[in-house]
Amino acid sequence: MKKITVIGAGNGGQALAGDLASKGFAVTLFEHPDFREKIRSLEETRTITLTGALSATGQLSGVTTDPEEALQEADLLYFLAPSFAQEGMFGLLAPHFRKGQFLLLLPGNFGSLVLRNRLAELKTDTLPALAEGDTMPYACRIEAPGVVNIWGIKNFMSASALPAKDTPSFLEAVRPFFPIPLRPAANVLAIGLFNTNMILHCSTMIMNAGRIESEKGNFRFYGEGMTESVCSVMEAMDAERIAVGRAIGLDLLSTLDDMKDLYSLSGDTLREAILNNDAYCGHGTDAPSSMAYRYLSEDVPFLLVPTAELGRALGVATPAMNAIIHLAGVINGKDYRKTGLTLKKMGLDSLSGEEILRRIA
Repeated sequence: MKKITVIGAGNGGQALAGDLASKGFAVTLFEHPDFREKIRSLEETRTITLTGALSATGQLSGVTTDPEEALQEADLLYFLAPSFAQEGMFGLLAPHFRKGQFLLLLPGNFGSLVLRNRLAELKTDTLPALAEGDTMPYACRIEAPGVVNIWGIKNFMSASALPAKDTPSFLEAVRPFFPIPLRPAANVLAIGLFNTNMILHCSTMIMNAGRIESEKGNFRFYGEGMTESVCSVMEAMDAERIAVGRAIGLDLLSTLDDMKDLYSLSGDTLREAILNNDAYCGHGTDAPSSMAYRYLSEDVPFLLVPTAELGRALGVATPAMNAIIHLAGVINGKDYRKTGLTLKKMGLDSLSGEEILRRIA
């Protein structure tokens, strides 16, 4: 039987580990040693209970903060650490990768390009097969140690290997050990641009800043925060995202059509589709309590910035994205253009559109 290691013990990592373990797979959950305290109870019980859209209990094979222990016998690696933790986690794991492993980043957010550069710098030949998914299988929240409430399960996910020519063999190896269908995408840039969190989260945070700070999260982020005006800004950003994709030969779905596809929703407008999505609106208050929340601290530097950077390199204007990036930086006291995921960090700087595509083909 294939052995699976889930890297990252946040909401999505615990949900995936629990789901796969409940299906009888041998699953180890790994967390960075700096965050051992949050998995201490799991180290003792090795049990994850899923509630809501899934009702299941999974018994894990192991829970560890030791990267060697986590990777030494693993065949499949599912990476669900936040994007801002990718580089640090990659440095911790890189000495322990081995040939024959399959590593899937969920969501990738262009991280496979960063990892490839990191491994090239280390001059290692123990490279796992590498791929990215565009999202996580579940909308979910940890309710208590070892208890995850699954709000919704996506119908499918898109994934691509790096290089893209390896996508068919990668998906063939992973599909039997993944909870939802995986659809092949053109390349890892398509995967990053598919991630509509940059559209749904960032403008909603900025345009609800007063409410977030005064009500400390005591409102429904999707159901109440995504008003008609907020959705208008989302649609402008979405048009820019689609234009960036078109400039490198990608035909991207709109956020509205993507949401309908993922969750089998109805609605003629983005606002209607959001309100019809029980995974978003079928529960109580869920808004962030701080403007430092990952909807800005992760989605701006690791999704909006690389998308806008690609747009700049390809001659595609992104004024709505640029406005949100700038305001997010002012609010959080960060220069996201410098700290975020630049083309240089992805190894794509000073390249034409054709050269970029050749680099990832």
